[in-house]
Amino acid sequence: MSTATTIETDYIIVGGGSSGCVLASRLTENPAVRVILLEAGIDAARPEDFPDLASPYPGIAYSNPRYTWDNLKASLPYSGSNRPDRKTTRYEQARVLGGGSAINGVGANRGSPHDYDEWGQMGVEGWSFKECLPYFKKLERDLDIDNELHGQTGPFPIRRRGAEIWTPFTDAMLALCAKRGIPFLPDQNGRWDDGIFEMTVNMDEQKRRVSTAWAYLTPEVRRRPNLEIRTETRVSRIVVAEGGARGVLVQRGGEKEELRAHRIIVCSGALASPAILMRSGIGPAPHLADCGIETLHHLPGVGQNLMEHPSSGLVPFLKPGARQKGPLDYHIPIGYRFSSGIEGCPPGDMHMNFVTRAAWHSVGGQLGSLFFWVNKSYSRGQLLLDPAAPDGPPRIDFRMLSDRRDLVRLADAFERAVGLATDPSLNGVISGIYAGGMSEFGKLFSKQSRLGAVVTGVGAMGLDLIGPLREKAFPYMLSNFNDPKRLAANRDELEAYIAETVGGVWHPSCTCRMGPDGDRMAVTDSNGKVRGLDGLYVSDASIMPTIPCANTNLPTIMIAEKIADQLSRH
Repeated sequence: MSTATTIETDYIIVGGGSSGCVLASRLTENPAVRVILLEAGIDAARPEDFPDLASPYPGIAYSNPRYTWDNLKASLPYSGSNRPDRKTTRYEQARVLGGGSAINGVGANRGSPHDYDEWGQMGVEGWSFKECLPYFKKLERDLDIDNELHGQTGPFPIRRRGAEIWTPFTDAMLALCAKRGIPFLPDQNGRWDDGIFEMTVNMDEQKRRVSTAWAYLTPEVRRRPNLEIRTETRVSRIVVAEGGARGVLVQRGGEKEELRAHRIIVCSGALASPAILMRSGIGPAPHLADCGIETLHHLPGVGQNLMEHPSSGLVPFLKPGARQKGPLDYHIPIGYRFSSGIEGCPPGDMHMNFVTRAAWHSVGGQLGSLFFWVNKSYSRGQLLLDPAAPDGPPRIDFRMLSDRRDLVRLADAFERAVGLATDPSLNGVISGIYAGGMSEFGKLFSKQSRLGAVVTGVGAMGLDLIGPLREKAFPYMLSNFNDPKRLAANRDELEAYIAETVGGVWHPSCTCRMGPDGDRMAVTDSNGKVRGLDGLYVSDASIMPTIPCANTNLPTIMIAEKIADQLSRH
């Protein structure tokens, strides 16, 4: 296996995801700046060639292992200890050009102005909502709304799909909310009020998902002579010497190579970025010593402060006339933002979605969801390398619900969801509600296939035919199966159930957080520059000081726009 050294360039971007594609495009607008963009996954260059990625039903892309990392697992609930035998579950993260924006749930929301004002209040200069708003507007081409809060000329299309994707189940939920006095808001990314709204999504005029690879790395951008894109290329280390980052060690196939640059920008996501830093000798010295890695730069905050949105949900069985019809389409038409009222929590700290199907196949079309999460969470976990295999998958411990405020609010949301789902006005569209998630058997059919379509088609027919007897089948179909009405009637039992079965929303963040001078746990400054090292930056969800009340894709793109602008000025 040979190793070679290439000529020096201006920037090397490590990771071609929601942030890396933005930076590559924006920095190379200056023809004098040379950029190499590195991505471990494949190059999905054109939506025409990847219909599963372009599909308006995001579950197809997300469920295809071709686009995700193998063997990545995480511990979700808080166990009360750091024991190594803690229960883990598969935790999907993108491995394809475009990153999370290529496989995620297509949500395109910003979060609360409070989120960014909080960053400013924590001493991270330049990140108040007023200062972030120009970059939210810069990235977007809003197809529906033209006002002072929205942009119309950016590369990233944002829209609301309207009533064409509503089903009778959706209509019934909207009528129920209206009956209960819950207002319908005109814009999820408008004023931060409680209410229901159409979910904003990153789809174009043809109703196709648009990843950052397609929005920012257009054919015109790809033809720039100052941009080189290398896919299926994995970065193993950052080369650190003389007080700064000088290059990266990469591997593609059986070849190793050292690439050198004036500046390295790590954009590999909140799980991979801290792992790359630690493998390079940048991180908490005691842990690096445990892993047999020489500490080149002690930064105790690397891998700490890991945050997510703790989630749970209910599964209604939809009556035949209430199901999504026709070709697969977007399945989360309506969101519901509400305030917990818990002391110290900001307005709109909770989120719920009314989901019209659970999976791509026939059985998935029979199941809806009331899916909810703590939108402003406080629990924090950590990411560490495995001392026995530091080059392998990291140890990810989210410690969800370790902050009791998160547990209380998620249990409250469960009770709220039960109250909605059991309203008699829904009797015409659902014939039962259940607590639980997809079983291991059900996960066998996550990837779209002809065999899966046949098997689930037969299964769906059976579920409709057996009527009330389906109650006997659901314990085998749903993991953590339980009766939600019984749980909602016993608070202690409900909290125990929630604490054991809590899920996430695939929004990892905050593991290389920004912070002011003097904050020993801050990994970067307000420009994304790694503290104490010249030429090294991080730009992705890992530098968020706290997790925003949003799907993290749009905030990550905003961060990349802002950091690209800052770098271009220096």
